[in-house]
Amino acid sequence: MGKTVCLLCICTCLALIAGVSYGESNCRYFWVSRDALAHPDSLDRLLQRAEAAGANGLVVQVVGRGEAYYRSDILPRAPYSGYDDPLAYLISRAKPRGMEVHAWINAFLVWSAPREPSDSGHVWHTHPEWFMSHVSGRSTRDFSGSEAEAAGIVGATLSPALPGVRAFIASIALEIALKYQVEGIHLDYIRYPNTSFGYEPIAVSMFFNETGFLPAQAPDLWAAWRADQVTMTVETVRFRLNSAAPATLLSCAVMANPVTASSEFASPWQEWLARGLVDFVCPMAYTTESSRALELARSTTAANPSDVVYGVAVYNQSVTGALTGASEALARGAGGVCVYSLNSLPPGGEAVLRAFWGTGSPEHEYGPHLFHMVVAP
Repeated sequence: MGKTVCLLCICTCLALIAGVSYGESNCRYFWVSRDALAHPDSLDRLLQRAEAAGANGLVVQVVGRGEAYYRSDILPRAPYSGYDDPLAYLISRAKPRGMEVHAWINAFLVWSAPREPSDSGHVWHTHPEWFMSHVSGRSTRDFSGSEAEAAGIVGATLSPALPGVRAFIASIALEIALKYQVEGIHLDYIRYPNTSFGYEPIAVSMFFNETGFLPAQAPDLWAAWRADQVTMTVETVRFRLNSAAPATLLSCAVMANPVTASSEFASPWQEWLARGLVDFVCPMAYTTESSRALELARSTTAANPSDVVYGVAVYNQSVTGALTGASEALARGAGGVCVYSLNSLPPGGEAVLRAFWGTGSPEHEYGPHLFHMVVAP
């Protein structure tokens, strides 16, 4: 252990002396929703479109609704057909096209279908005590689709406050990183749904034991405590990856406004970047208003701009319209652009994107997380 610590200290000093800068560049990514993985035919068609668009990376949803689009020993199998392993199939076809593959994991959100999961091994059934509750005390497992929409949630959501939940998410990330040649792990729904959720009795009890207050008695402390729970989840994933797959990049899809991301969703992603807990973030700047797009491009790149791979949407606007904010973010030093989504790319969008973002491979300069190594005894 002593030799390991000394080596890490030497590496840190050398990096500081050399003036190493951290960040990403030339990332031309697509998010790919899990629907594309239902069958190899649909996946092949989208891969052809991504190649035509000049993409050099895919952020692919391989864990949605708590189910796996890969061969998992942890999660139940997702509904796909035509192949044994969608992720392995994707990697075998994306890599020869010069595309990175980042495995997109829905973190806290684990179910959003009208009926409960049929697989008895789903976390819905195995750990009902892990789920987040509304301020009224009602579990997110008990909300119907219309009730969830009215409450501002997508579906049944796990509690970041529980160490078991954090370990569960980290184990999924590590399983993928060890089994598959992916460049990175990408966490989505790594946040609270809004300020009305997170009141599960065990979380409130934990907060009281730590502070001596109930949430309503100390709202500022409560807000900070909630943010700490999400941050500890990111830390757990980061440290587990460092222990066994340290070259794996870690990224997150985040609410674009950094202020409300922290205050309303307990997701202080600028802190995560500053601490080196994640390699980059993809702010979900899905606005269709040009003025708002420019505003978000400025605020998301105000700190650590090269660690921002700016996210834009094409499901709700033209590709040209979506590039307003992307152009501004790149001009301010963003490390690239991620388009949501390849599944919803309008006809002809390939040519527009290829002309916009150019060619070449993405570049990643591994940051401070490599000096936070966790070494097993």
